[in-house]
Amino acid sequence: MHLRNQLVRILALVIMVLSLSSCGFCNILSKQFYYTGEGGVRPGKNKFELAKTPYLLKEQDLIKTNAIYQFCYSWNEKELIYQKTNCNHINAKISFIRFFKNGRFLMNDLSTGKDSLEQYNNLKSGKIGYYKIEEKELILEYYSVSHAGMASDCGKYYRDKYKLTNNGIQLQAERRSNNGLFFGWTKVENAGWYLRKNIKGLEGVPSW
Repeated sequence: MHLRNQLVRILALVIMVLSLSSCGFCNILSKQFYYTGEGGVRPGKNKFELAKTPYLLKEQDLIKTNAIYQFCYSWNEKELIYQKTNCNHINAKISFIRFFKNGRFLMNDLSTGKDSLEQYNNLKSGKIGYYKIEEKELILEYYSVSHAGMASDCGKYYRDKYKLTNNGIQLQAERRSNNGLFFGWTKVENAGWYLRKNIKGLEGVPSW
């Protein structure tokens, strides 16, 4: 009976550890990330490679800071997938990227029922990252935490490569990190465009 009780306790401990692990247990131990009061996710320590020598936007660069770059999508009930849609569609969801002159950017989704400009200027929300323009291509490096119900991973760094035009940017390839080590570029087919939309009243200086 004593052995049985010990086995039960060991099994319960294993289940608890696995449960904590699936809920970001590593974040409890080493504080890999945290959330701002506005719901934005931030890395516990700045380990962005592009942060070592932040890019300074040049006047001739196609990226503009008086605009946001938006991609509009909606849920297809039949195909059970998100797909590109018209931004004026009643069920359209809008994802946007805002760039700053000092090599930083903010990535977020607009919430319905809230002022759009306030959300563009809310630098404590969404995801953050750094960018650079190299050989006429835009490289974005950002940090994100993947969620699955109540569980989460411990956050990872991501890199995306975009095609640049006067009207917007289009995803071309992506890299995903594993404990800080990036895998090779994976080509992305038929990605939608983040179209440039000029906005009056953009303000704020990124603190990351």
